[in-house]
Amino acid sequence: MGDNQIKRNKLVVTALVPESINRDGKSGGAVRLHKILKRLGTKGGMKITIICTPFMRGYFEQANISAEYEIIKTKSKFRNLAGLCFKSALIIIKFILSSNPKKIASNDENIFLYASSDLFWEVIPAYFFKIKKSDIEWVQVIHHIYPNWKKRPGNKITSFFGYYLQRFSFWLISKKADKIIVVNKIVKENLVQMGFSENKIFVSSNGVDTDYFENIEKVKLEYDGIFLGRLSHSKGINDLIDIWNNVCRELPRAKIAIIGGGSEETKNFLMKKIASCGLQKNMDLLGFLEDRKAYSILKSGKVFLFPSHEEGWGIAIAEAMACGLPVVSWDLQSYKETFENYTLQIKENEVGLFARNILDLLENEARRQSIGNEGKEFIKKYSWDDVAKRELEIIRQ
Repeated sequence: MGDNQIKRNKLVVTALVPESINRDGKSGGAVRLHKILKRLGTKGGMKITIICTPFMRGYFEQANISAEYEIIKTKSKFRNLAGLCFKSALIIIKFILSSNPKKIASNDENIFLYASSDLFWEVIPAYFFKIKKSDIEWVQVIHHIYPNWKKRPGNKITSFFGYYLQRFSFWLISKKADKIIVVNKIVKENLVQMGFSENKIFVSSNGVDTDYFENIEKVKLEYDGIFLGRLSHSKGINDLIDIWNNVCRELPRAKIAIIGGGSEETKNFLMKKIASCGLQKNMDLLGFLEDRKAYSILKSGKVFLFPSHEEGWGIAIAEAMACGLPVVSWDLQSYKETFENYTLQIKENEVGLFARNILDLLENEARRQSIGNEGKEFIKKYSWDDVAKRELEIIRQ
């Protein structure tokens, strides 16, 4: 194919993600994106152009991504879901229809349009770019499939819109995307059942920088438990309080650090429930922290709790394992494929059993260290370098 003679330009469409959400923390998808882009630009020999807002440009530059930028300028900050979905879609469509594709994609380049998630505001620009310039190859990443909105924890209105917007994104992807990258086999099987062409779907993975975590220093304050993730109901924050309440009945001084940002509504819910359980001295809400500070606290913990109900892979779990912590989670389908038997996976919604496993680990230091050390060694198999290499192979084939 003459890869050495052909320049390739990868377009990443991130669009208008709400600033309030991004200032409170990064999603696993955002982490995955910048880890891969960093390697595709330096080791993959790809020229990268990122289409985004000024705010998101700052995020990518902070992550040291070597790229050119096409900026979508808007005065709106889209601080709620409805404003994000509809106002951003209009601005993005207007930007695409009025722009000259040749400005972004010259004729002597092979163009790959890379949408890093199936979120509505990332799929829309990819779809319209594909319509406007059909010789662009659209590569779409799908992390996981939302469960039925009626069964999803949290606000039912938000769940309703999230569920059907994802289904609408899937319809657009099925019509125009050239390749679909998923992070586990289960998502591939589900997409095929939904009518996607199996030949278009490729399984990749996520990764973890084990060397980076090896060099992180612990903080002096040691926590019995650690939670690190976005504060949302789908991440199991309601369960988290119930679980820790059970733990504290047997270990009244047990203390957990909760690291991560979320909406004011979610934070208020957490604080009220913590107060109603009388756990103010047992649960530290630390909010969003910069990486090194967050990971220093993570590394100081004894057990990592992650009662999330929805995960395509589980980057936070991998990071905890890289820090040598034993992990306790619900038994999601994706975990068995990804982490095998190196984490403790509890039958979903069995809060008492979840707490019992934490207590067993806290009361048995030898077992805790053994599980942590085995997991730390196992997780080395997931390298971001390997993930980026696999991604490049998929894009080019």
